[in-house]
Amino acid sequence: MLSEPITPVEDLLKQAEAILIPWIPEEAIQGLDDGYPLMLNYTDRRIKVTGTGFPDCLDVNVSAEELLTVIQTLLDNDWGYLATITGVDLGVEAGEIEVLYHFCHGTAVVTLSVKVPRENPVVPSICGIIPSASFYERELLEMFGVTITNTPNTDHLFLPDNWPDNTYPLRKDFVMHAN
Repeated sequence: MLSEPITPVEDLLKQAEAILIPWIPEEAIQGLDDGYPLMLNYTDRRIKVTGTGFPDCLDVNVSAEELLTVIQTLLDNDWGYLATITGVDLGVEAGEIEVLYHFCHGTAVVTLSVKVPRENPVVPSICGIIPSASFYERELLEMFGVTITNTPNTDHLFLPDNWPDNTYPLRKDFVMHAN
């Protein structure tokens, strides 16, 4: 058993890990302590410790194909709400864009990380599960060039309608040309 008490946030993260265990790599769940079965320590997971001094964020890598099932599983288990969707261009050298789905429950945050190829990046729309995600999906399309399959709205959100095709301002290789 642990010598230190589990904080309410750690308890929420343990609940999230229990829900997400089918998507956690096998090697990460071998040899776990029965007294503290989760809060795993594996390389693909980033636990962040903020001002509280305790872990309060959990990142889990999922594939684009698994995304809808994972999100539905979180919602079916009443674990939090979608706070935002963000993107990160990992650069031309990496050849990937990371799409991050941030779910909050109290002060605990679970981030589902989906890495897609930089050339032809595609993720499924989650609007069928969370209709309000449309705003974030439009931003991903417009700013990063991530195609969202089956999203209900692809209209420009921030950029003018005459913005050049295949020009994405939040990609690392974007260059602003003077007019």
